[in-house]
Amino acid sequence: MGERGQYVAILDIGTTGTRSIIYDLEARTVGTSYTEYPTRSDFPQQSEQDPLDWWRTSGETMREAIRRSRVNPKDIVGLGVCTQRAAICPVDKNGEVLYPALTWMDARESPSYKVIKAKVGQKYSIQKIYWIKDNYPEIFEKAYKFVSTDSYIYFKLTGIFGSDYSNSIYGILDPETLKWSDKMAEEFGIPIDKWPDLYQAGTIIGEVTKEAAKHTGLLAGTPVCVGGGDQQCACVGVGAIKKGIAKATTGTGTFVDANLEKPIYDPLGILFTLPHVLKGRWILEGVLPGTGAILKWFRDEFCHQEKTLAKSMGIDPYAIIEDQAETVEPGSAGLFVIPLFNFARGQIVNLSFAHTRRHVARAIMEGTAYGMRGMIDLMAGMGVNIEELRIDGGGARSPLWRQIQADIVGKKVVVPQLAESTSVGAAILTSCGTGCYKDIEDAVNSMIKILEERMPNSKNQKIYNEYHPKFMEILLSEFAKISR
Repeated sequence: MGERGQYVAILDIGTTGTRSIIYDLEARTVGTSYTEYPTRSDFPQQSEQDPLDWWRTSGETMREAIRRSRVNPKDIVGLGVCTQRAAICPVDKNGEVLYPALTWMDARESPSYKVIKAKVGQKYSIQKIYWIKDNYPEIFEKAYKFVSTDSYIYFKLTGIFGSDYSNSIYGILDPETLKWSDKMAEEFGIPIDKWPDLYQAGTIIGEVTKEAAKHTGLLAGTPVCVGGGDQQCACVGVGAIKKGIAKATTGTGTFVDANLEKPIYDPLGILFTLPHVLKGRWILEGVLPGTGAILKWFRDEFCHQEKTLAKSMGIDPYAIIEDQAETVEPGSAGLFVIPLFNFARGQIVNLSFAHTRRHVARAIMEGTAYGMRGMIDLMAGMGVNIEELRIDGGGARSPLWRQIQADIVGKKVVVPQLAESTSVGAAILTSCGTGCYKDIEDAVNSMIKILEERMPNSKNQKIYNEYHPKFMEILLSEFAKISR
């Protein structure tokens, strides 16, 4: 481990905003700042962001985090980056944005992409590039690079267009060789030179330029360490790096990730096999988009009294909503919330005059956990058995939601002490990449502490075991309609 007085800086560029954090080498937060940015969703399935907002908030939050930390920038040994995945943006050779970034939640498909998808399956970055190609062909032709969130930020920091494997898999990356595929480049009509260079997570891509130093408050010459996609970084950040331990994150959406020593593929196409940020490792991932966003929608549209009361009491409105949901019996009296709002397939099922807003709040939490269990059951069917679930995100901050997850999934649920596991994972990668720790396991053992463990309640399990198959029948039926 490095000497005392050393720190790492992390840029965590998520779906809704940017968080900058200064950590010491035991992952203690000494300074942090967060700023949201807008997402444009004027039409169904549209989700666009301005990459200039990513960069603007990177500078604002990093300068503020450094100020709050009172750390001398010369004591920051490296800068790490973790980002939302599967966003794509066309830029010119100077990194100027030619069209807003289409985020991972953008579900628009052009007719020509639908033809390609029928032949080769879903490729999220290709889907977005084809939408640009069909609607703005002049921008497609003018694009020097198609960059993901991380590669845009690396360019602004270092002048280098680069990306790691966990972010590049959504493009023309060969999943076996982890190189850009000549075959896919020809098949999709997107040449390899239009993609960023590839780097292993945990390695140094370059140094902070003078211009970026002025923007961020970091010293010019500070090493920039390649991080990775948010979910892969979160796996490291909760310590889920061993066989039998999975990670479940509930933020804007819910992601369940299990470690793989070699890639295996879901014949149903529901689970995704993706490169890890750990060298020679993969993750098996299940996704339910929009789950955390649904609770936010519920809060904003139906809980005005709770928001007013919370403001007068100086507390989080979610605390009041949770207290109300806790008064409802497990199972929410048969109410299901199907969390497919992103695809205009969201449903509140079995709603009756007997139900209240409290039932809906609890059913939103339960729906997320039912989805988690469905993913874990699918993994078990592929021979990937989970014994322990480490959770983070909004679903880990709520004591009620923690227990609901344990009861429905039927596994031990472990909550790390640090809630921002994505940035902790990037801090671990950066600490190793700059030589502060000898390896990932050494860093994990020193930097991750456990807050609490939750075991399933057998009485509640019995109730949820009855409801879970009914929920999954509806969910899978709606998924089938989306994929047609």
